[in-house]
Amino acid sequence: MKRWSGLSVFLLAALLTGGCAVYTPKDIHAVEELIQQAQAAGARKKAAYDYYSAVEHLNVAREELSESDDGSAKVFGDKARAMAEKALQKSK
Repeated sequence: MKRWSGLSVFLLAALLTGGCAVYTPKDIHAVEELIQQAQAAGARKKAAYDYYSAVEHLNVAREELSESDDGSAKVFGDKARAMAEKALQKSK
């Protein structure tokens, strides 16, 4: 009985936390567009660190997504989005 109780708690925890980190190719595409906007605004020169950080974080997000690691893909994708937004803002 104790074994089933522990297993039930584990499964419940897995279900509750498992669906929280979904990252899709659509999310990747949205960040790509943001990076392109930053590039068009001159971010390569005006905000080089932020721009290239966004690009590299997006590359890692793509790799993680291809390995079906949605949680890590979301972490890196969110960081890429934040850096791309920062690069775009600095470039205006």
